[in-house]
Amino acid sequence: MNHDTITTFSNEWWIFISCTIFAIIFLILFSKRLSLNSKNRLTNLLASIFMCELVLMNLYYILKGNWILTESLPLHLCSIMWIFSIVFLLTRSQWLFEVLLFIGMPGAFHSLITPELTNGNDLINKIEFFFNHGGLVFVPLFAIFSLEMWPRKASWIKSFFALQIIAFLVFIINNLIGSNYMFLMDPPIANNPLIPDASTFFGKWPFYIIILEFAVLVHIMLIYLPFKLKGKLIR
Repeated sequence: MNHDTITTFSNEWWIFISCTIFAIIFLILFSKRLSLNSKNRLTNLLASIFMCELVLMNLYYILKGNWILTESLPLHLCSIMWIFSIVFLLTRSQWLFEVLLFIGMPGAFHSLITPELTNGNDLINKIEFFFNHGGLVFVPLFAIFSLEMWPRKASWIKSFFALQIIAFLVFIINNLIGSNYMFLMDPPIANNPLIPDASTFFGKWPFYIIILEFAVLVHIMLIYLPFKLKGKLIR
């Protein structure tokens, strides 16, 4: 299936990104005012919505004839993080919170900046894309500002190693079924400033992956540093 993009800073992009930012800010401000019991109910409700979205969208792709093995499994990084988000909302796992904070949130942020649609480009697909990636930005912020969760010391390196394990497993699956999940075999077509042009030396496999790994580490440290400076890390 051909991938499609939404041009960054186009009118369409501004509409979707503005709605996404508004929803994130509104939900965080709203959740902060809730009682503990209400926060628990909201967390369970969000988990239910996320699960329903995952199931219903896969049914939609199947009925539309767009579900294919090499494109539709939940094996792109943000799809994996979406499943992690569901489990986190149900369990409030400290480890999952940290992975979502250091890996899921920056990955989703860049996807929102340079959207690449992998399952079609109709309105439903576009809404799903911004809902999913906006949700991945929202969940760790919700955990911090509403649930008052903080990362642990050395959690950044554990999250980075977790990403390597995930990438290794997905790489094996890619080789078995001929897919490009997590863009480990070929770079995305979206014009992402972190990925060199595919026609250049560093834009080819595996060099663009090495550059992405370095970019991931930089993003992780930028997220970790404020917690370190403010003494908000837990043991």
